[in-house]
Amino acid sequence: MELPYLIVWSLAIQLVVLLLPQLAGARLLSETHRLINDLFEENGYNPYVRPVYNHTTIIDVQMLLFVAQVLEMDERRQTLTTNLWITFEWYDEFLRWDPEDYGGVESIKVKSDEVWMPDITLYNCAADKYIPYMDKKVNVVYHNGLVNWASPIIIKSHCTIDVTHFPFDKQGCELKFGPWQYSGKEVVLNGEGDATVFNSDGEWDMEGLTALLKKNFTLMPPIPYTHVLFTVHLRRLSMYYVFNLVMPCVLISGITVLGFVLPSDSGEKVSLGITVLLSLTVFLLLIAESMPPSSDVPVIGQYYAGTMLLVSISIMLTVIVLNLHHRGPQCKPVPQWVRRYVLGSVAKVLRVPRHNTLSKRSRMLLKMHREEAESLMEMAQSHINPNESPIMAINNMSRNAVRNNKSSSDQEKTRCCGHIQADLMRRMLDHLRYLREHFEGIDNSEKVRNEWKMVAQVVDRIFLILYVMGSVSTLLIIVLGMKQPTKEEAATAGH
Repeated sequence: MELPYLIVWSLAIQLVVLLLPQLAGARLLSETHRLINDLFEENGYNPYVRPVYNHTTIIDVQMLLFVAQVLEMDERRQTLTTNLWITFEWYDEFLRWDPEDYGGVESIKVKSDEVWMPDITLYNCAADKYIPYMDKKVNVVYHNGLVNWASPIIIKSHCTIDVTHFPFDKQGCELKFGPWQYSGKEVVLNGEGDATVFNSDGEWDMEGLTALLKKNFTLMPPIPYTHVLFTVHLRRLSMYYVFNLVMPCVLISGITVLGFVLPSDSGEKVSLGITVLLSLTVFLLLIAESMPPSSDVPVIGQYYAGTMLLVSISIMLTVIVLNLHHRGPQCKPVPQWVRRYVLGSVAKVLRVPRHNTLSKRSRMLLKMHREEAESLMEMAQSHINPNESPIMAINNMSRNAVRNNKSSSDQEKTRCCGHIQADLMRRMLDHLRYLREHFEGIDNSEKVRNEWKMVAQVVDRIFLILYVMGSVSTLLIIVLGMKQPTKEEAATAGH
């Protein structure tokens, strides 16, 4: 009979062990219900009344702001969307109890609609409407009256963005929090910032978060109002823009140099410059779409505008070079001072090779015609005295032929032969004179044309050097202009 009793006693002990925690929890739960009933119903707690026994007591609200992430920075609309973790703490004199009276309950959780809440508002809100972000949240109330409100929120605020150094810029966006209805005689807000939980989105990195307590007064009557001004210091990660905006501009401006190296006879010098100019215009429009419509021109916009100006000037200089290159024989010859300085000194300094003024084909034709002219001259000189003029020699030949023939028939034949020889020699001399004048004209025309081409080549080389110097100077000016003042310099400039 002892064995059944032992089994019953063991089962009872196990049942007590299992039910004991549940009974303790039920008792604790009943103590929490009793505590909430005593605080809010028995004492007649009113969430619209400031929780102080003396109406002159100022409630000190402590604010802790964590910036978790930058969701969007809209430079065109001057807004900043951030993910924040906010904590508010204050003491409520009506929510205090002794934990020993309620089974050791030290804290309770209640809805924010059931307790008094400071109406902390974001002054520089940029959302479409003000959202009461403090409503419908959970507050933790401790036995000493400390009330803790904590919640993550997403806010959209105004931010004055300085795009002068875009994309190498740093921004300081302000978040202005403060009570809207309670004055500084009722509620004082103090705040601190923490940037340890910040998670970069790949475009912005946080350099710091500062908080500054400020007090302002209304004019009529002079009532003080306090607010905390948080400043989020952000630095843009510019590598994305370097690869997508800066590097293409540098490469395109480098392609413009090829326009000066391209031969003038190709007919593509102006087309290349216009194509580069259109490409720069497209990139400049992409930058303008993301920038605010203000008078502040970003550094990259200045660089693009300067590069476009240089490309436009290069097109104008290319037109000048083509005009010099394609000058024909109808133009005036190269002036003597141009031939002396440009084709002489400057061409040697720039190492521009001096080519022959006549082409290979022209030299071959000129040699062939000179050989033909020399053979004709030899034939003519065999019948003409070199000391006499051609016309006098022909007349003397005719008179000698008539004088030497005695018979009339022989005289007629000789006279006829003399006239034929004279006519033949006259034709030969006219032909030689024509050939000489013709080839001298061709020689002079091609010489003038080639001299102008060489002048164009030297001028093109000069324009190339000027363009490279202008591009390097523009790049240096922009790089030096990207240097932003330090905090000390900015503070000195502000004072």
